[in-house]
Amino acid sequence: MPVDEEGVYVRRILVVANQTLGGDHLAEVITARMAERPTRFSLLVPATRRADIVVAMAEAFAVQGGMRPPKPSNDDDTDANARLKAGLEWMRGLSATVDGQVGEHDPVRAVLDYLAQEQVHEIIVSTLPHGISQWLHQDLPHRVERHSGVPVTVVSATPPART
Repeated sequence: MPVDEEGVYVRRILVVANQTLGGDHLAEVITARMAERPTRFSLLVPATRRADIVVAMAEAFAVQGGMRPPKPSNDDDTDANARLKAGLEWMRGLSATVDGQVGEHDPVRAVLDYLAQEQVHEIIVSTLPHGISQWLHQDLPHRVERHSGVPVTVVSATPPART
């Protein structure tokens, strides 16, 4: 079990976030976890799905010809990398000890890829509100928990007030 410099047990938490990264709802949970005991966070931002029709058609023709196009690299995803950088700065602004990475565009695969390399005690999934959240519609929290065996906490953004 990981310990800090003083020999105190350090909890590891994986935060999976995208559009809701930086919201008050997530800040409250992160600060609450840090108040409970020493905690180290990892931020996982799923890659942006590429919807460029020209790229999709080129890949389809390559597959028909028996070729496998190279898998797109998450390092090339400037949008996800920008969100990751901003998210790391934001979490450090909350005094969190955090590292992070851009993962696979499929959030379940991204989490499982991460967990193949690192152990965590909890996964926090930050989503849009119910009704507009793709992740909740896809049952992401339950799928991640079922495949990983790690407890998942869902934190949903508050929908904007109607005027």
